[in-house]
Amino acid sequence: MLGNRTPRERHAVIRKCSLRVLLIGLSAVFTALVAAPAAQAGPTGAMSALTAVTGQGVGLVIVSPTSAGQGNFDAQIKLNIHDTAPDTTFNVTRSIDRPADGVCSTDFGAVATLTTSAGGTAAIENEAMDGPTVPFDLSVRLIGSDGTVLQSGCMTIIGK
Repeated sequence: MLGNRTPRERHAVIRKCSLRVLLIGLSAVFTALVAAPAAQAGPTGAMSALTAVTGQGVGLVIVSPTSAGQGNFDAQIKLNIHDTAPDTTFNVTRSIDRPADGVCSTDFGAVATLTTSAGGTAAIENEAMDGPTVPFDLSVRLIGSDGTVLQSGCMTIIGK
């Protein structure tokens, strides 16, 4: 393959092969990253997709309880949405139902607001503290200023 080539030609062939190997390696790494789950809740937390009940958009809510509450419930909450209308304000509401029985209440209360970017995305990350560490069911609903409603599934949360 390299026998009758000039040193310059041999160098070009080696560089081309090296670049090809690098691109194949990067492609494998990218594929692995895309295939791996982006985020997971701990064994006592939960994760749920946000889907459009009306309007457009999708997202994800992750609840990860911590032991920082020292007997009281404490968790890190991550919420992100995308593919929504640009510059839309969403009221973030939640429904908490105790004790946990896998059935969420339909009584939602407001907890935050967020506004999507010009590209229709938004994210928030908060720490939540609330009462004793008793298992409960949680559902999250986002109500957009454009009429869009995104809702999670019913998640059972067990504090640490």
